[in-house]
Amino acid sequence: MNDQEFNRVAEIIFNGVPSVTKLGSPGNLVPLSKDTRAVLCGNSSSYVILVAARFGQGRCLVFGHNGYVKSFENPNDAATDGQFIKNCMRWVSNGKSNEILNLNSVKSLNNVNVNGKILIWDGHKDKSGEFMNDLVMILEFYLN
Repeated sequence: MNDQEFNRVAEIIFNGVPSVTKLGSPGNLVPLSKDTRAVLCGNSSSYVILVAARFGQGRCLVFGHNGYVKSFENPNDAATDGQFIKNCMRWVSNGKSNEILNLNSVKSLNNVNVNGKILIWDGHKDKSGEFMNDLVMILEFYLN
């Protein structure tokens, strides 16, 4: 994905979305590289609660509150605006898939088919070093 396309991430995610419900007390995220973009801010532009990231042709969204991540499992019943979640899913999958794979209870990725799926993880379940290494290997595979 080139810079021009990546710079349109907010336009795509907020298409047809008049507002986004604030869930809990979102943490503040810091987009640090040329491959990250602040997408949603709180009361000021320095309070970032949604970051988009790219790696090769891969796409990732990081939310400052896990309630948004949970909404991906059933976007039609989402506490947040359903159109917002659907747009997020469309951007993350580049319009190719809406199949969700929740990694919360997955202990190892060795026998898990992640191809063509949107991977979600709410961050509350600790992951082993083995899991994280598997995830990095999968990401590296899709980057090459």
